[in-house]
Amino acid sequence: MAQGLYFAFAGFFAVASVVQITRQVFFPPPAEGSPFATCHAGLSALYDAIERGRAAAEHGPDEDEEAALRRYRDAVFPEWRHRDAVARLCGTDPALVTLLDAIERLRYSEEHSVRHEAIELAALRRKVKGLLAAPTR
Repeated sequence: MAQGLYFAFAGFFAVASVVQITRQVFFPPPAEGSPFATCHAGLSALYDAIERGRAAAEHGPDEDEEAALRRYRDAVFPEWRHRDAVARLCGTDPALVTLLDAIERLRYSEEHSVRHEAIELAALRRKVKGLLAAPTR
């Protein structure tokens, strides 16, 4: 009895896994459309999102690296979730593909910069707080 239940559970798990994998491989969800009318509009929106993300990461309370990074990512997400749609709009035009690549590299460089600056800023804040808390002579 217990062995039969075990095999039934294992069989159900195997069949469910095969169905799930088959759906993902052969029947992917339809690609989300682009909210941008042209490739240039999409590229401009991606760049503007990076600028907005950098500003959001800089202006925060006494927080750590993760909080600054979260603010940056939250600010860039609305446009960057359409990155693949922008790439489809740009097609195979070498100049536009190069520009999209440069904007994408800028995004990751800015993210790295946000992380690095947050670490340095947090250390400086701790140092200043420690100096202020120390007894004066």
